[in-house]
Amino acid sequence: MLSLGWKKFSFFEQSVKKDHEFPQAVGCCCQGANSVVAGCSDGSVALLDRNLQIQQAFQAHVKSVDFVAYLEKEKLLVTLGHDEGAAPVNLKAWNLEGQPKSSTASPPCLRTLRVFTPKQPEAEVTAMAVHEESWPTMTIAVGLASGSVYVLRGDVGKDKAHRTTLSMQPPGSPITTLNFKGSTNHLHLYVTTQTSVAAFDIKTSSKVSLDEAGASPGCAVLNPEGDLIVGRDEAFYFNTLEGRGPCFACEGHKEQLRWFHNYIVAILSTPGQQDYPATFVLQVFDLRNKLIAVSVPLAEAPRHVVCNWGLVLVVQADNTLVCLKEKELNSKLELLYNKSLYLLALNLAQSHQADPSSCAEIRRRYADHLYSKHDYDGAMTQYVATIGYLEPSYVIRKFLDAQRIHNLTSYLEKLHEQGKASADHTTLLLNCYTKLKDVDKLDQFLRGSGAADTTPSLNFDVETAVKVCRAAGYYQHALFVSQAAAETEWYLDILLEDMQSWDDALAYLQDLPRQQAAAALKKHGKVLLNNRPEATTALLMQLCTPGDSSKPDGDWIAKVSDFAHLAADRPMALMLLCEFILNSTRAPPGEEFLYHTLLELHLMGDEEDQGSQPAGSATAESAAQSMSASSQHISDVSGSQDEEEQESRRQAGAAATTSGPPRLGPVNGLSPQKREAALDLLKRGWPLGEESKYDTNHALVLCRMHGFSPGLRFLYEHMRLFREVLQVHMAAGDHAHLIEDCMRLGDASRGGDPHLWSEVLEYFARQPQDCTEQVLTLTNTQQSFGKTRLVLHVSSSSRTGKRCCYYYYYYYCTALSLHVGAPVNQSGMIQSLGPASPFD
Repeated sequence: MLSLGWKKFSFFEQSVKKDHEFPQAVGCCCQGANSVVAGCSDGSVALLDRNLQIQQAFQAHVKSVDFVAYLEKEKLLVTLGHDEGAAPVNLKAWNLEGQPKSSTASPPCLRTLRVFTPKQPEAEVTAMAVHEESWPTMTIAVGLASGSVYVLRGDVGKDKAHRTTLSMQPPGSPITTLNFKGSTNHLHLYVTTQTSVAAFDIKTSSKVSLDEAGASPGCAVLNPEGDLIVGRDEAFYFNTLEGRGPCFACEGHKEQLRWFHNYIVAILSTPGQQDYPATFVLQVFDLRNKLIAVSVPLAEAPRHVVCNWGLVLVVQADNTLVCLKEKELNSKLELLYNKSLYLLALNLAQSHQADPSSCAEIRRRYADHLYSKHDYDGAMTQYVATIGYLEPSYVIRKFLDAQRIHNLTSYLEKLHEQGKASADHTTLLLNCYTKLKDVDKLDQFLRGSGAADTTPSLNFDVETAVKVCRAAGYYQHALFVSQAAAETEWYLDILLEDMQSWDDALAYLQDLPRQQAAAALKKHGKVLLNNRPEATTALLMQLCTPGDSSKPDGDWIAKVSDFAHLAADRPMALMLLCEFILNSTRAPPGEEFLYHTLLELHLMGDEEDQGSQPAGSATAESAAQSMSASSQHISDVSGSQDEEEQESRRQAGAAATTSGPPRLGPVNGLSPQKREAALDLLKRGWPLGEESKYDTNHALVLCRMHGFSPGLRFLYEHMRLFREVLQVHMAAGDHAHLIEDCMRLGDASRGGDPHLWSEVLEYFARQPQDCTEQVLTLTNTQQSFGKTRLVLHVSSSSRTGKRCCYYYYYYYCTALSLHVGAPVNQSGMIQSLGPASPFD
């Protein structure tokens, strides 16, 4: 016998059992529930356990048992045998469920059926098959030597089974095998004779001829997929309901076939010649992998072959029993490893449904073997198949050589395709592309399918890809990845830092949602403002004013304070922006900041305005620093206007005559236009009778820092701090405006402070020069009489005190004469002052 192209192995362990109770007169046998069912020629049935010891035996038929079939689901045993009487051939159904393990107990017989009827004449039975259904429904096929098949279908429990007859052509050829395929509603029956193979539809009795060559008795078996495998001398043939399928060449006369796991168990024979008897061999074929799992010569002719408990049992003519047990998968794989049959080992593991990790280990061994043979392409093919199970660094280390960079690239590509790549793998792959200068591969990797109008699937670490592309100078690729990943910051970094594409960056910002654009401008606005000042300022203006309400964030408005730092060296740009926002929006966000910023920008000197000192950041920082400095001063000069506080303020003013008025900050040479603009801004932000739109304390600090007297006077007057208004004039030595504001703000009938008159007189008394003219101006005002309560507390020993007494005296006499309408004798009073002149 010859098996062409089949490798032989020893995947089964062989043993011979003689210590068993397998009956001598066995005519048929089959696999049972944890047992082997043996039908004997004396009509008995024996159930044997795993050790082939008789577990139970009972008399099933009077004369002989010819066929047995076990139904696993229903735990039923169907026997066909010969009995005495008018119906010698009968079918019987036995219930084996729940039977005691006793060698003498007989299970209940559920039903006895006659095989032959007047419409179905008696003939020699050559085959039987039973299709398992729910009792009492059952389908039984009985093959005859006449070439006919009797089919009993239906409720056999009440003898209501429907009987049909199927005929093979040509008639007269005995039926050799019967096998059911399918379910109850779509059931087919494979029928073989020595000369043909056919399939019948049980429901319609229609026939399909599959092969013009037949099968010997016991040489056709059904596999789990429902294919009928026919063993002939030259090959194994597969048959389906549609026709004949593939075949596997295997020469040798087949005596019996059985299906066991994924194998075909076959008994092959060689006819005897002259003095040499016939020989028999048991071979187990793995058709999928085209190998012979074991080949065992048999000492005697085999009588029966049965498979159960993971064993193959062969009963020989001398009643000795050959037992084959399959080895563990790992043992079989080691045999193949030793012969370097890695691909066969992989196929074997897959046919045994090994777990993926085991298959990956086989591939790893196979790849290592190919690598040692310098078959790098083949090795990489196997390594790729281990992704997800084998550590990538194991493979990468082997292919880091520059000559094998193409293999490494393909492996890294597969890592990314399967989502198993890390950031380091992305870096390595992109470096491979750049080293190979393979722009097409780089495009394909970064852009997915490579189509520009499709959305790529970024199955790699985006940040790493951007960094590597930027470092290698592939800026367009880095831009694509950043945009596909919606990474606005990275996209702008590339445009501005690497490509200096200012216009493209501004166009990109225009297309972003307003909030995103504002966030990006906080970081990148300075460089854009330096290179594209007009366009950048226009964009800032657009973001700080209401937008298109139809868009998702069109109503969102940015704050100018978020962008003040961008114009640190461009005060004019910041001034234009703030003025535009104030003029374009009724109540813009951060309105207070706008006033503060504009005020400081207006108060800056002409040299600073041209860029010698930062404006934007200085504005924010100086304002924050001056807030605490001004709080103490403002708390000193603010207060209510009730009588008690007026008295305390008057006393404070008297005290100020000795310490002098507070000094202002240095005047920075403001132009008239700037002074006017600053004052207009203060007035605009604090309309008469309304709340201030800016922080008055902060505005005071700025005005004092920059020596802006008009602003201080405006703020103090609106805060009703009239004494501080006069102190501004005193600090500036502006006597004319001092007298003017004293006369205006000291009028009690108009809500003024009458104490101002005395404070002004005390101020003039402290001056080193002659201020008689200013005092006369004050005393010549009729409205001053009766509105000032003169309280004089000075030392007559000091020159200042004498001068003050004189001014008070002169002021009093003048006021009295105006009041009574007649001159007053002043000589006595003058003498009381000491010298004739108060300035001696």
